Parts: sequence; structure tokens; C-alpha cells
Amino acid sequence: EGQRGLCFVRGRFDDQVKRTSYGRSSGFCVDPIEKKPLNHFLPGSATLSFGTAGCNLACKFCQNWDISKSREIDVLASRAAPADIARTAHELGCRSVAFTYNDPTIFWEYAADVADACHDQGIKAVAVTAGYMCPEPRAEFYRRVDAANVDLKAFTEDFYRKVCVSHLRNVLDTLAYLRHQTNVWLEITTLLIPGRNDSDAEVAAECRWIRENLGVDVPVHFTAFHPDYKMMDTPATPTATLT
Repeated sequence: EGQRGLCFVRGRFDDQVKRTSYGRSSGFCVDPIEKKPLNHFLPGSATLSFGTAGCNLACKFCQNWDISKSREIDVLASRAAPADIARTAHELGCRSVAFTYNDPTIFWEYAADVADACHDQGIKAVAVTAGYMCPEPRAEFYRRVDAANVDLKAFTEDFYRKVCVSHLRNVLDTLAYLRHQTNVWLEITTLLIPGRNDSDAEVAAECRWIRENLGVDVPVHFTAFHPDYKMMDTPATPTATLT
């Protein structure tokens, strides 16, 4: 009783598993859509970004760890009803709302209601996610989402298991699902970490899988790592790696 799961936002209270983050945000920001990054969905437009707290992965290199690993959600989060978020996005001239900072997988019910409210205002819904989600909630969530950028953390099971405490196969399943069973606009991001997931062989294997399983027209972003969270001793990605 009173204990919470790895994600921190679901726990056992009164002999039931309950959500603790519905209707509560860790912060809002108006961003260019390209920052998500989405380069081919509503280019040049603004998106209202927000998240909650917690995460269902445990990535040692997390660049939003102060949010995704926050244990202060109960005292710091702002109340934000779905209709209020949609109205704010409309008033600020944002063409979309982005579920980001931490993974919408763990607050998908809240995100889904926000997406519904946004669609009533003619505003699109964007998910920035690691794609680590069970099939049933995945289907419920993504039927409300217009675009997604999926973080493909690496292309080896060893990396996912040791660095993220998760599994590669589940993410590949989500990528295939989004590409072939939904109308969600899909882009992919891989953060290249020196000595961990940046070998020519691994990058080639990832690109080959994307080409063969998703198609050549799915945009892929390779981005630079900087030392953070539990990987402060790992150097930043050299510019040469990305050129």
C-alpha cells in the first residue's frame, strides 16, 4: 500500500492501482515544431509543449532527468485540464500540442483527453516518445495522435537492457505499428553516444532495418549526446560523427 511503480505516477492506494499525474503538468513552453524534432510535420509552426513527471524507462543518459525522474510531482505540478490546454494552445497561435519532456506512455489517458480537446479546436496532437508501450493502450492512444517522433535509443538489445532497462523488440514493434497500422506521421531520432551506439556497423544496421521495415521515406534524425545524469563521464558526440 502506498508504493509506486518504476514510472512513479502509478501506485497502489486503497487496494487499487491509481494514477497520480492526471491533469497535472510539470511545465509548459512554446517551441518550434522542429525542436521535437519534427521537420516534416507542420514545418515552421509553433507547438505547445508539456509533460508530467516520471518515465517507464531508466535511461542512464536522460537529458530531461530532472523531469522524467522527478519525485516532486505531488507538490510542484500545475493543474491543467485538457480543455484549458487546448484553449491556451489556440490563444497562443500554436498549431499543435506536444506531449514531451517525459514519455506520454505513462500519462497516455491524460494525453488522449488533451488530444481530443485539441482536435475540437482544430489543433494537432504530437507525441515525443520512446515507443515502449503495450499494444492495447498503444492503439487507444495513437488513434488520437497526429504525429510522433520515436526515440530509437540504439539498435542492440544489450544497450536497451543495460542502459535503458528495457527491450529493443518492443520499440521496433511500435515503429512498425505506427508506420503500417495508423495514419500517424512518423519521424525517428537516435542520440549517438560515443562508444555506446555510434559504430558504423550499428548505425548501418539501424538504417537497413528502417529501410526494409518502414520504408525509405521515414525521416531519421541523428543527434548529439552531451554528458548528463548518470553518464557524466562519457564525452560529448564529436561533430565529425554527425557529418
